[in-house]
Amino acid sequence: MNEKIEEYVKNVTRKLTCSKEEQLNVRDEMRDHLYSAFDTFVAKGLTEEVAASKAINTFGDMTLMQESFQLIVDPLYGWLRKLAWIGFIFYSFIVLWVVLIQRTIVRVYSYFFNGDAYNPYISLPYENEKFFDFTWWASNINFIPFQTIYFYGTGSQYVNFDIIVNNLAGNMFLLLPLGLLLPFLARKFQKISSIVAIAFVVSFSVEVIQFTLQIGRADIDDVILNTIGALIGFGIYKIIRWLLTIRFRLSNNKRQLI
Repeated sequence: MNEKIEEYVKNVTRKLTCSKEEQLNVRDEMRDHLYSAFDTFVAKGLTEEVAASKAINTFGDMTLMQESFQLIVDPLYGWLRKLAWIGFIFYSFIVLWVVLIQRTIVRVYSYFFNGDAYNPYISLPYENEKFFDFTWWASNINFIPFQTIYFYGTGSQYVNFDIIVNNLAGNMFLLLPLGLLLPFLARKFQKISSIVAIAFVVSFSVEVIQFTLQIGRADIDDVILNTIGALIGFGIYKIIRWLLTIRFRLSNNKRQLI
């Protein structure tokens, strides 16, 4: 084994988005071609270091090789990644508009035309209570996990069904696209731990901003539901990857039969 060739093969294949089996297949194919060229150059009297460099040069630029092998592994993935970028940009704008921008506009409009006593997003404070009064906080913040979820699940006779759906299903759907799209865009988000971490941080940040700007209640259950939604999205991503793997195996078997 030549260290220089092995490092080149590793650098080319480590960023491929594919299964371990597919990655090993690409590495084996690269090694076959590289060591064949390497042996030829050594037979011509070149040193192993020079022969390794020339063999690598026959393959060309590392980035181009990564793109080429990604298309070989599955050309459909390239299109999926482009769609994921478009979807992520559109999704990010929609989320920012719904949870922050639109609410802020409504809050400012209500303040100037209806007075500070009206706010559609929070429980109204009692007379003379201010933002830093504990009683105001108690009405608009929840640190107890599953308290709100339990209330909506068991107190349906007191709450309209559409409100229950909006708060439970809506919160789960909010970050579902995040868990689905991010793994297509960055390799570091192809782990469940990374998805949980980013979903928690994003959701927690939104809760803090909404509470601080008085455009929503801060509820730990919203963070829990948002994170669950992101995990569902990640599960959908894994299913898509599994289908792509099956597709690769079928196409690979066909090539071997030809």
